[in-house]
Amino acid sequence: MSSKPLLRHLVSAGLLVSGGILLGRLTGFLREVVVASRFGVSQDADIVLFSLILPDFLINLLMGGALAAALIPEFKRSTSKTSDQLFLQASLLVGTGFCLLVAVLIWNAKHLVHLFAPGFDPVSVQETVNLLTIVLWLMPLTALAGITMSYLQSKDHFAVPALGTFIFNMTLVTALFFFVVDAGDFRVLGGAVLLGGLLRWISQLICMGTRGMQWTRPEGWLISKDLFYRYLQALAAGSLILVLPVIARALASLAGPGGFASLNYSIKLIELPMGVFLGVLASVLFPKLSEFFAQDRPEEGEQLAADGVLWIFIIAYSVVLVFVCFGQPLSRLAFQWGVMPAEGIQDIVLLVTVGITALPAQGMVVLMTALANAKRDTKLPFYCSLVGVIVFVPLAGFLFPLKGLMGIMMALVIAYWLILAAQIILLHKRHRLSIINLSTLIEMSKVLVTGFLLLLPFMWIVRTIQLSLMGSLGLAVGAGLLMLAGGFLVIKRYRDYIIHRLGLRTHA
Repeated sequence: MSSKPLLRHLVSAGLLVSGGILLGRLTGFLREVVVASRFGVSQDADIVLFSLILPDFLINLLMGGALAAALIPEFKRSTSKTSDQLFLQASLLVGTGFCLLVAVLIWNAKHLVHLFAPGFDPVSVQETVNLLTIVLWLMPLTALAGITMSYLQSKDHFAVPALGTFIFNMTLVTALFFFVVDAGDFRVLGGAVLLGGLLRWISQLICMGTRGMQWTRPEGWLISKDLFYRYLQALAAGSLILVLPVIARALASLAGPGGFASLNYSIKLIELPMGVFLGVLASVLFPKLSEFFAQDRPEEGEQLAADGVLWIFIIAYSVVLVFVCFGQPLSRLAFQWGVMPAEGIQDIVLLVTVGITALPAQGMVVLMTALANAKRDTKLPFYCSLVGVIVFVPLAGFLFPLKGLMGIMMALVIAYWLILAAQIILLHKRHRLSIINLSTLIEMSKVLVTGFLLLLPFMWIVRTIQLSLMGSLGLAVGAGLLMLAGGFLVIKRYRDYIIHRLGLRTHA
């Protein structure tokens, strides 16, 4: 595949995945709105939300992106028949394992409630246990969907997996809106949860069937000890990355009333572009990177990774500049509703302005992790994440008494950039991959200067003209798109590609 068709394929896949994630997040928010409209701020709302959140938390803890990290390189390295057999064996093993786990969890459901919701009264505990006996069976369905998603992405099919969360949330929203009226309908809600998980999995199975899946009898056991170890290492690396904001929030709770919430809101605001845009790139590039390295085409894999780093930098830098210029109205738009005081908004703005500087590092860390996983080196991300956690904990503990919440955020930023530096060094040392070289740094410097120059007129407008909230939002979107376009156009090969594509459309 030549570079231009490859780029077109990656852009199309990126838009599909980004659109699917965005739909999933929007319907997830709609789900929260419908729960609030049905149960308000009540004991029943606590039961419903706890029962919806717990299976997701356990799945992320036990699986996360580790299945894809371990399986996609294997699917790429295998023949079509072998990859199909690996899919069947992985589905059997994971499905059986999670079913046994759910049986144990249901047996100890009351202890789970006491552990994660110690404030529930006895009646709430029992009602939650009753609902958990149903919704916990979502876990094997989600795990099986994770395997089908990995298989489809290894075949460069992204659309249906990207819509999985949307399908699940819309099933719940429909049930909540039409069939769940009060606490007496909890079992209906539990059934809707399982139906949503089943529909998500079935939609992917149907897609696999249309793509020529060979349902043949397995010949030998394909899940090796090495594959299992790489899954555990990928899981550990992902868990350590997830631990950083958890530790940060725990420290923030020591700042007094509102400290936990302020840092949490700031982190959530930063995670939005990370999840919708930057994380998508790594998901799209990972199968292609695995393919290049599996087919002994390391130069193409290295070039694709270098391009991915530059794409992430351009997008992340544009977002950083937008937040620096429009942090106040964007934070107000997100959090000013209800009883949020003006000083609380200002605290969030200051924290986000510092925290957003970690966004390029966060995006590149995810891509470097995908690159290491594509090389089947799941130890590398684990070691780097471990270094980040080891440095973050004492650094945050030192800065917190001096700078308060800002000290925690500063430590978080330093930790992400340190993890990235460790990944770059180890990728070069272990695999001779020079992803960020002098040429890349020169191109990044062009993006830095171009973005800053394009931001100047917007900064002047913000300082001299009193804009409404929606006016500021519109201007922020325009500024972001302009800086995004400028970042790509200042790089010659991207500029040539864009001009070529526009020329083709003009002559069509």
